Amino acid sequence: MTSPGTYLEIVLYTLPGFVFGSVIHELSHNAIALRGGDPTPRRDGRMTLDLRRNLDPSGCLAMLLAGVGWGRPVSLDPLYLRDGRQRAAVAAAGPLAHLVVAAIFAGALRVELLESGIDAGGFDVLAQFTLQGVILGVLLQGFLVNLALFVYNALPIPGLDGYAVVRALLFGTTPRVFLYLEQYRFVLYALAALAVLLPPPLTHGAVDFVSAMSVESASLAFEHVIMPGVHPIFIGLPNVLHLLS
Repeated sequence: MTSPGTYLEIVLYTLPGFVFGSVIHELSHNAIALRGGDPTPRRDGRMTLDLRRNLDPSGCLAMLLAGVGWGRPVSLDPLYLRDGRQRAAVAAAGPLAHLVVAAIFAGALRVELLESGIDAGGFDVLAQFTLQGVILGVLLQGFLVNLALFVYNALPIPGLDGYAVVRALLFGTTPRVFLYLEQYRFVLYALAALAVLLPPPLTHGAVDFVSAMSVESASLAFEHVIMPGVHPIFIGLPNVLHLLS
């Protein structure tokens, strides 16, 4: 069970990386759409780093409660993006933006670790309250949340960018499949929710897809890319259910 104080710490460490990643995510969608000939992003004032233009209140709330959030959806005009490859490129820009942001945090993490001399092996964010410890915690969480959002957004589920990419490329050959998936998307959402929520309590934590997409992915990447052989302690993403368990 997570205490309210610990939960608040996790939120505060996670927000900077989430906000930065979400803004770059939406800006990337808009930039690729604009390059493809759609003037809508410029007309709507979306070609900006302004948080008010790129963050979605519901997406931010979802991030605080469930560890998964989103930015303000992009409005595009299909009259300008007729080619499936163009639409796929616009959709793919979002997840790839999170991957790029994760790489930026990874570079900053390596520099901070080398400069500070902090041993990242077994480093516990919530137990470090020095300035360097806090900076390292923010960088670790920024890396974690953007890697997790890359994986999440790349899933081929209706409403996510991964699905939009596949749909843009293959809708012309198998339209009935996509129409069927979209007709029953709420059933898919329910199945996805069950797949996420049920395994952890039933397996006593042995099977946890959210942890695999976030903490385990970040730990593996850190070990093999940032500091080979080093295992920091990622605190995970905000999840209000941990307050109740």
